[in-house]
Formats: sequence, C-alpha cells, structure tokens
Amino acid sequence: MKVSDEDLVGIIREQPDPMQSSEMALLISRYSPVIRIKAAKLRTKDVESEDLCQEGYLALFDALRAFDRDKGSFSAFAGTCITNRMKNAVLKARGRLEKDDDFDLAQIPDAGSSADDYIITKEDNEVVEHLLSFLSQKEYSVMKLFLDGYSYKQIAEKLDITPKSADNALSRARKKLKALL
Repeated sequence: MKVSDEDLVGIIREQPDPMQSSEMALLISRYSPVIRIKAAKLRTKDVESEDLCQEGYLALFDALRAFDRDKGSFSAFAGTCITNRMKNAVLKARGRLEKDDDFDLAQIPDAGSSADDYIITKEDNEVVEHLLSFLSQKEYSVMKLFLDGYSYKQIAEKLDITPKSADNALSRARKKLKALL
C-alpha cells in the first residue's frame, strides 16, 4: 500500500525523532529525483548542482514543517519551495539577493496540480527512459522498489525472484549508476 505524501508528512510530524525515521527516508527518496532534476536545470557557473541539491533538501525539510494540508497538495507546495530556494541560491551567488530567506514558506500559494507537476512527470518519464538505457528492466524494477522502501524480501515477493537475486540486481544497478555519474 502506497502512502500519500500528505499522509507521510503527518506520520513524520508525529515521530519523536523525525529525521531518523524510515518515513523521512521514504519522503527524501521520493523527492530526490525532483531535487536533482531541478538542480541540474538551475546550475550555473556560480552555483554547482550539488550545492543546489543541498538547498533543495533544506527546502524539502522547510516544506515539511510549513505544509498545511487544507491548502493543497504537498507535492505542489514542496516543488514550489524547492524551486524558490534554488533560484534564491543562484541569485545570491550572483550578488542579486542579500537576504537568506526572502520568502515566507507559509505564504506560498498552492496552485494544486500545476505546470510544474506536468514538467516533473515528463522529466521523470525521461529519467526512467534514460535509466532503462543503462539498466535492465529487472535492475530498474528492483532499484525502484528499493527506493520506495521495500525490503529485499518484499521486492523478491513482488517480482517473483529470490532475495539474493534482488540483492544482485540492486548491486549491478548501483555499479552502473556510479559509473554513469
């Protein structure tokens, strides 16, 4: 059963140590591709992609704290927060922004499903196609389930393979992705 982002945020907020929870790891794994794609698109000679990724993760944590379920979807809110924080980092690096926090997260309007959601979905599909050109279907399936928080045993059951086969496929995928990066 897949938990919605909104429900996941609620669960994380109830944790005694949210940063150490498996739910936080799941949320981070869900938003890592979004952060990496946005960072790659916004990087400049002034700001490296990894620095923008760090800004994106910080924005995700801020969005987690500031999100109001009554105002819309978490994905749209987090996407806006991530984009704004990265753009601010670029502007700051260029000397055009003096304040660290020039926007109030609680004041960002949520447009619900937006053009950003469409672009992210399109980019996600392009990323999947790109990954499949390097990974086998099995390696990709195992990696996706692993990133979604499934154990080796659960992956094996879902894909009708042995846990060792799941482990081997994930190891191959990691090696290929390391070589790619």
